[in-house]
Amino acid sequence: MKAQRINALIVFILFLVPNVNFGQAPDLGAASSFALFTANGAFNNVGATSVIGDVGTNAGVFNAFPPGTVDGQIHVTNSTSGLAATAVLAAYNDLEGRTGGTVISTTLEGQSLTPGLYDLGAAASLNGNLTLNGGGDPNALFIIQIDGALLIGASITSTVTLVNSASLCNVYWQIGGQFDLGAGSVFRGTAVVKDAINLLEGSSLLGRGLSTAGAITLNNNIVNFVPAAAGAITGTTTVCQGQAGVSYSVPVIAEAASYSWTLPTGATGTSSTNSITVNYGVSAVSGTITVKGNNSCGGDGTASTLAITVNPLPLTSAIYHQ
Repeated sequence: MKAQRINALIVFILFLVPNVNFGQAPDLGAASSFALFTANGAFNNVGATSVIGDVGTNAGVFNAFPPGTVDGQIHVTNSTSGLAATAVLAAYNDLEGRTGGTVISTTLEGQSLTPGLYDLGAAASLNGNLTLNGGGDPNALFIIQIDGALLIGASITSTVTLVNSASLCNVYWQIGGQFDLGAGSVFRGTAVVKDAINLLEGSSLLGRGLSTAGAITLNNNIVNFVPAAAGAITGTTTVCQGQAGVSYSVPVIAEAASYSWTLPTGATGTSSTNSITVNYGVSAVSGTITVKGNNSCGGDGTASTLAITVNPLPLTSAIYHQ
């Protein structure tokens, strides 16, 4: 009887303990600030590639920026790249070592995946669209294990699409071979790769590309893991002190999980979406409204600004009787 109680207690405890084998994102550590990094390989770019985030190699020739632009730091064989190399290898081993994933087809187009751990077991391809459905949970975690190379867009421009609150910050790909992103194709998530990373002309990597041992080759690409720049804010630009219920909005910002608004002094309103209702107090003054997109990857998008003129309340005239 005592043994049965102990066994029942063990089962109960195991039921309560979270499944850390899948349920936690890998720790990128010193590599988290990098948009593109290889622990051991050359780094090359041609064309007007634009990168937001750090870039670098810990052991290899660096031939990039220029051409192209990088909004971040460049690290080549220094203490920072050394720490990043260790972190990338640890993240790769973590992702590769997770077990119990759902086995799915290595032909990814046409599939729609819900949060979870997926095991492809061999090299994979995507020629079309792959949908990752967050089910309304912005913290939904996707881990996709590929035991070989990943080739995207070999025959047709292809896209990894996120829907229902899925965030690129919570999508991780463990690729046990070379990663090729075809011309004009769009990839989302952090790719932790065992071999080379090749971004063909005009393709976009919205996330990170991190290699344990392989060259990185770029060609007129867009690479970032922060939200896109905010578009133009629409709404009334001339208001009066005491005016309430004034609405403003901005087009939906790609890859933004939430929005941050700032208002002129004396104005109030709160929102984490792409629209806001503002009340101008009786002491409000002219200023600017700004908005930017946020996500959990560690950076904010470029803000948009709208100038606001706040007219004062009219003076009350006094009438004197003699």
